[in-house]
Amino acid sequence: MKKMLAGLLFAGLFFTACGGRTERVKVDIEGLTDDSLICSYFTPATVRDRGDMTTFLVGGEKRDGRTEFSIDLPNDDHVYRIFLAPQSFTGDGPKQSIEFYLTPGERIEIQAVYEPKTKAIEYTLVGSEAQQRWRESEQALEPTRLRLEMLSLTARMISPDRRTESDTVVREIQRLSDSIRRFKEDYITAHPTDPAAAYHLISLADARGFDSLYRRLDPSVQQGGLREWMDLQLELLGKQQAAEQAREAVVAGNVAPDFTLPTVEGKDFTLSSLYGGGKYIVIDFWGTWCGWCMKGMPAMKEAYGKYSTAVEFVGIDCGDKEEVWRRTVEKQALPWINVRSADDEVAMRFGVEGFPTKLILDPNGEIVARYTGEDPAFYTKLDSVANKQ
Repeated sequence: MKKMLAGLLFAGLFFTACGGRTERVKVDIEGLTDDSLICSYFTPATVRDRGDMTTFLVGGEKRDGRTEFSIDLPNDDHVYRIFLAPQSFTGDGPKQSIEFYLTPGERIEIQAVYEPKTKAIEYTLVGSEAQQRWRESEQALEPTRLRLEMLSLTARMISPDRRTESDTVVREIQRLSDSIRRFKEDYITAHPTDPAAAYHLISLADARGFDSLYRRLDPSVQQGGLREWMDLQLELLGKQQAAEQAREAVVAGNVAPDFTLPTVEGKDFTLSSLYGGGKYIVIDFWGTWCGWCMKGMPAMKEAYGKYSTAVEFVGIDCGDKEEVWRRTVEKQALPWINVRSADDEVAMRFGVEGFPTKLILDPNGEIVARYTGEDPAFYTKLDSVANKQ
């Protein structure tokens, strides 16, 4: 979540005025040194469309060491997930932001204390009774979560070859993660009629057992204020499970699934049309909404410049609107075959579980290797196969 907010700072912020509308969120912060507060929010529709958070700055009113903020949201019918942070937010430590959901018709009041040295925010929330119970539970978990974040930071500083399952730090991280998950699972199981259980369900760190926990909930909770977010989780879970099943067949030695997609020139491109041409093939699943995908484009262009006589490159944009895709291909001057998948169907067929995902195929379409994330090993392998040509 911190990475999400930090990334948004580079995307640009705009100032907002409430324009006479009823403020739905009031925030009172003691000790804040900034003049403004970052407010970021998104909805299930934003997630489905892989859209950006809406991010803006809210000016505050200072009085007696405290700063008061009033925030409105554009539509009273949506369930918003909201992050608030000081204007100087850097995301380099724990507890630097405020997180909550805003359900239709709900009003939220937040009392907070800001510690400039650590940049940490302690806060209490007054909203619906269910959200308050969720917040109280989250506060009970904060010591465990704080230790987890500190150990995770330590683990990131350790050389990757030392991070094994037997590593003490890794084992402790897993233990703490499991304890947070058990807490939430126990709450859901013990309180199936409590709307607060829905907050715990949608705040699980991963999808393990989500569907079985969802079925434990009373129908009144399933159809309650967070129904949109639970429906989204079930939808994403179904796609994840389909990708995992497909992933079992999309392995080295098997022929890659075929597809036909539109190119940026407006023609249809079929993957198998490249088979038998004597060149290796690189397939890159990417999207403009994926930070690592965009960071990796210069390296991909460099690889194309080195290997284009021996390797065909195919970029598959996933989830972007057509105009965004076309504009990005032109702006980035991507010289290879560029196609667009308007939905997740092709990515699911390839068992894509993260972005970017890159595959190397031999000249007959057999999978040589696949890589998830911006992995330097991809370029090492590409250099190896290209030099065989």
